[in-house]
Amino acid sequence: MRRGVLRRPLAALVTAAAVLGLSVAPAAAAVPAGPGGPAEPTLRSRYVTMPDGVRLAVDVHLPQGTRAGADLPTVLSTQRYWRARVRTGEPVPPGGAGGEAERWTSRGYAFVVADLRGTGASFGTLTSELGADLTADSGPLSDWIAAQPWSNGRVGTTGISYGGDTAMLATSLGNHHITAAAPISYDFDPYEDLVRPGGVLIEPRIARYGLLLRVLDRAGGTTCETDEKTRALCADFGLTGLQPRPVDGPDGQALLAAARAEHANNANLVDMARTGVHRDYRDGPKSWTVGSVGERTDAVEAGRVPVLTRAGWLDAGTANGVLSQFTGLSNTQDSWIGPWNHGAGSLADPFRPPRPLTAREHAENDQRVVDFFDRYVRGSARPDGRRQVHYYTFNEDVWRTTTRWPVPGTRTQRFPLGAGGTLAARADGHRGSDPLTLDPTAGTGPLDRWNTNLTGDEVSYPDRAAVDARLLGYTSAPLTADTRVTGNGKVTLDVTGLEGSARGALHVYLEDVAPDGRVTYLTEGQLALEDRAVADRRDNPDWRRLRTPRSYAAEDAEDLPQGRAQRVTVDLQPVSVLFRSGDRIRLTVAAANPDSFELLPADGRASYRIGWGGDRGSALELPVVR
Repeated sequence: MRRGVLRRPLAALVTAAAVLGLSVAPAAAAVPAGPGGPAEPTLRSRYVTMPDGVRLAVDVHLPQGTRAGADLPTVLSTQRYWRARVRTGEPVPPGGAGGEAERWTSRGYAFVVADLRGTGASFGTLTSELGADLTADSGPLSDWIAAQPWSNGRVGTTGISYGGDTAMLATSLGNHHITAAAPISYDFDPYEDLVRPGGVLIEPRIARYGLLLRVLDRAGGTTCETDEKTRALCADFGLTGLQPRPVDGPDGQALLAAARAEHANNANLVDMARTGVHRDYRDGPKSWTVGSVGERTDAVEAGRVPVLTRAGWLDAGTANGVLSQFTGLSNTQDSWIGPWNHGAGSLADPFRPPRPLTAREHAENDQRVVDFFDRYVRGSARPDGRRQVHYYTFNEDVWRTTTRWPVPGTRTQRFPLGAGGTLAARADGHRGSDPLTLDPTAGTGPLDRWNTNLTGDEVSYPDRAAVDARLLGYTSAPLTADTRVTGNGKVTLDVTGLEGSARGALHVYLEDVAPDGRVTYLTEGQLALEDRAVADRRDNPDWRRLRTPRSYAAEDAEDLPQGRAQRVTVDLQPVSVLFRSGDRIRLTVAAANPDSFELLPADGRASYRIGWGGDRGSALELPVVR
């Protein structure tokens, strides 16, 4: 498959024209109601001033023929990656709506997209990625929209990835104009669900993303000509020769230059990711908690904004975030977890080759958002408290809907690790241990779940048999019946640290072994061993009820002692999969994943012993649904 086709989802990261990636044919244009008067332009680019004086660049797209009193619902998207792009040095094309805007306006919606403060053509300096001031701007923007003569006073927030993060965070503002939200592929908790899952930094993945942010925030027309690495990145992301769209008027280009000059001192997520090792990190306005929906649950619940969201089982930790949202928030929710990459541009099912979604699949996803906004933004339906999760099961190709999580009928099945690399239904009374040495070459490949979240690439896990041969594996006997696993599993290991292990990490993989020997990746977990301390479950907030209670705080970090066994629990990312009769379940243990994570320790030299048998023996625990 051609690379250009596969990288189409990248556009969602760098242009507001693909916030939802809507692909269905536009419906017949709705005729705005209301009194006569001059028609509004279909596109107007202008500045909207925030309460602190910072001016945000905003594009307002309206249906053809909109007049005062049209009573239009509005879709609002706030973008980190430029709301729109134009060619540097060329006249800005007049009028016309981008694909996304046209699809909303053809349905009788206003579509408003803004550059976040400190980005694109907006003024200001980004003091923190997903910072408090950046999030707060959605409130005044919604007030401004509601005050327009064509508005019905109701706003739905939406976006993909970073835009999804800001769309969801806006529900915590208590703004009565925001009546629905549809965050897509968003990060419920950026620390645990993306940047430092298990406390381990996704260093190889985030380094390139940091370069992208620096390119986007540079002023001047030569942002892509700094060096070969920058030129290659710009070509890959479609940024060569482009700039943010200036606002309308003769001073638009000068205002753009002035605004971009203020971005020179923007905070950068990568710098924070490297220095903010622990969850309680704080440096002025920069912290992990400020951009976490989990830390705003009280405010989100108080706002009672209904939420529709969509995530992929194999898109970083976004599915974990959706389930945390579902179990931690009482808001009306319609949540979808499916076989998708980041942005849901392609199929991400480990039992099938990746491919772009069909027009029909896009249409189904997109129509759900339209129907949701028709109910709560065009219409004035009151949230009814209904909460649903629709989820897809790998290797079965079946969708199910539940109003409870864990799903009814779930029981935890324990598979103790045993001698000879076995995974048994019960312990056999024997005791022992196996050596584990860090292999700095055995990873998950270039197109794994952590890559797609920052690039929009497809997700692809080739046969894992060759990689597993270099790691420590435990495999069950062939199953005698189909076994469906749905939810959050975990692995408890009896770990004795040896050379270099004091600040090491463990990575675990759940896999399906077919009768022909093919090994299929299903999900994974990782943990920085200094963060192994388990807190009292009573201190675990509701949104973390599916996760092992731990703080990831600096005060709770402790080096792994050498030569003394420690009990270590590693959470698995959630999954829904059917193990077929005759297949075998495999747990693979590693001390590194060099493709997506920093090496711990940095020199790549560490060894351990993994104990099995006895009261403290290692085990895999899976949520099996009968």
